[in-house]
Amino acid sequence: MSKGYSGLFHGTLGTTIKNGLSSQPYSDRGIEIPEHVKQTLSKLKKTGDTVTGKAGSFPIKDVSIMSKEAGVEFARVTIGNEEILIRGDKNGATIPYRLLSRMKKEGGVFDFHSHPYDNDNSPSADDYAVMRRIHSATGQVTSKIVTPNGRLTVYSSNGVIETGIVSNVIDNDMKEIYKKLFGGK
Repeated sequence: MSKGYSGLFHGTLGTTIKNGLSSQPYSDRGIEIPEHVKQTLSKLKKTGDTVTGKAGSFPIKDVSIMSKEAGVEFARVTIGNEEILIRGDKNGATIPYRLLSRMKKEGGVFDFHSHPYDNDNSPSADDYAVMRRIHSATGQVTSKIVTPNGRLTVYSSNGVIETGIVSNVIDNDMKEIYKKLFGGK
């Protein structure tokens, strides 16, 4: 297990475990990722970069693809009708203090963060610590973790609440792309 730097203001949202499963980007394996995902990634080149969009701009399934493609964690925060996607590194993603301050003032939510390895959906000690800080700052109780292969965990500062998979309601054209990305029939 890699040891992440901890803390909401100058730390990460968690650490990840490379569990022996492929962390090779989809594009390196000849799998075409959706154009809108490529466009978002092109705006998030380095750790700490953020991109803002209206509600619905950065769906969890797209962020899971970005995490696999870039090999890093991402975090999504929603404030009002605005979503902010934050690029982290392989150990975590930091919510900048300015965003946390806005979350406190405007009732923002830490929606989810991604882990860059398949099946790495267990919250780390740092993930739990961040949820305690988020709860203290905003009153929010739960958040989610998503993996590149669609594993989903809902957790609080006290533990895992629920696990599952990312549900997709997609058109037939996108269905073929996601079959290649996530596997299945």
